[in-house]
Amino acid sequence: MYSIEIFEVFPWNKNLETGIKTIDEQHKELVKLLNLLASHIAKQSEVTILNEVLERLGAYADYHFTTEEAIWHEYLEDDASFISHKNTHDSFIKEVEGFLKDKENTSEVEIIEKILKFLIGWLAMHILDSDKRLAIVVQEMQNGMPLDEAKKSANIKMSGAHGLLIETVLEMYESVSSRTLELLKERTERIKLENELKKSQENEKLFNDTVMNSVPGLVALYNEKAELIRWNKGHMEELGYTSDELKYKNVFEFFQPSDQEEITQALKQIKEEGYTEIEHTVLKRDGTEVPYLLSGVNFKFQNKDYFLATGVDISKIKQTEDELREALLGIIISVSKAMEARDPYTAGHQERVAKISVAIAKRMEMQEHQIEGLRLGASIHDIGKLAIPAELLTKPSRLSDIEYAMIKTHAEAGANIMRNIKFPWPILEIVSQHHERIDGSGYPLGLTGDEMTIEAKIVAVADVFEAMSSHRPYRPSLGTESAVEELKRNSGKLYDAKVVEMLLEVLEKEPDSLNL
Repeated sequence: MYSIEIFEVFPWNKNLETGIKTIDEQHKELVKLLNLLASHIAKQSEVTILNEVLERLGAYADYHFTTEEAIWHEYLEDDASFISHKNTHDSFIKEVEGFLKDKENTSEVEIIEKILKFLIGWLAMHILDSDKRLAIVVQEMQNGMPLDEAKKSANIKMSGAHGLLIETVLEMYESVSSRTLELLKERTERIKLENELKKSQENEKLFNDTVMNSVPGLVALYNEKAELIRWNKGHMEELGYTSDELKYKNVFEFFQPSDQEEITQALKQIKEEGYTEIEHTVLKRDGTEVPYLLSGVNFKFQNKDYFLATGVDISKIKQTEDELREALLGIIISVSKAMEARDPYTAGHQERVAKISVAIAKRMEMQEHQIEGLRLGASIHDIGKLAIPAELLTKPSRLSDIEYAMIKTHAEAGANIMRNIKFPWPILEIVSQHHERIDGSGYPLGLTGDEMTIEAKIVAVADVFEAMSSHRPYRPSLGTESAVEELKRNSGKLYDAKVVEMLLEVLEKEPDSLNL
């Protein structure tokens, strides 16, 4: 219908599938139409086109509701869950009509943008919760289960891990959470248990098997030689050991030989500080590895040193975090495509700055998670330029003072765009601080080196190097030598000395890694 590049502001994910083919196909079509509407808004299409797409979306939503309600009614008839679901459909239509009535106070484009934001949140919630719940009921009834039992089964399946997934996906569209509800609950339960056990240090009943085995996950008591002397059933059920195999088993035997140094350090911290907590894989009896959140508490009993260890399987949490990370990558890629369509120079510049930043970070031996966040932040560090008139970004001559002042607002504008998104990396700091300088002479806040994140310091150096050594719309490249001279001259003054040193090492020892 329209020739336009589609930006996926609402990426389809397999977790959105209900398992009912007709409904899933229609949901995918609704998502396509949402993304089409968003793309036209991003492209600033004419209002007539926006209205055409919106009308098409509304008509299809009405068709979908009719189809969906027919499926539910076949199995649920006049059940309260069906009536409630139908009322949700009706409330959706009224909500959209409410937006449309506000034409006197709001422009049509703004109204459509409000409708789009509402639709994304509403559709995500509706699919993940209401539709999935009824789909489970229908599928259970198709397998011969009575209605009441099918509804109970749906409630069980929609609780726990799936309920957590709904929460995290919905939060992703407003502000991405770095922790899931499930992990918070498990952490609270574990801390509560540890506090209770600390208060019971003088009580020999601490070692009662009933108490030990009532706790999910791993609970173990080790003596001063780090030998296992008491354990709960989790060691047998989750790790696959027999009781005889566990007796006096050393703590190091639950980890790979290459992990010995890290485990030794954790045991040292337990002894010196009384407590430690780490995320680490644990070896099962068959040699497979499972990620656990492990904690240890040191205490004395009858004048002897012991430490109590607990472990919670976080493999599902890790899987959810991976899914969130993939979703974040999709969002950032969509933003990058939008910027590339509007301003190819800025998009190419960001890509090269990201590559230089990663090379510096690897030279500094930063952790992979930190490097990943740095790469993503660098790839959209100039996102604030979406708020700058395109003609200024591509002006073939030097900017006036007023125009340059307008360009400088992009760091603050970018911060405003990213402020309400809770990334698990310092993306906001990279966007807002990449023009700050070590001596406080940068902008927009005049931060000093102590107030800047290391990621922002790296992007600041990479940004200057790339800008000087590449062609700009208003001048040819100044060359790599000029860029290096600038960084050396102001190392420790404007730019972080260590970061500059690492970039110079990259240029000297592995220039091909930049491929500029």
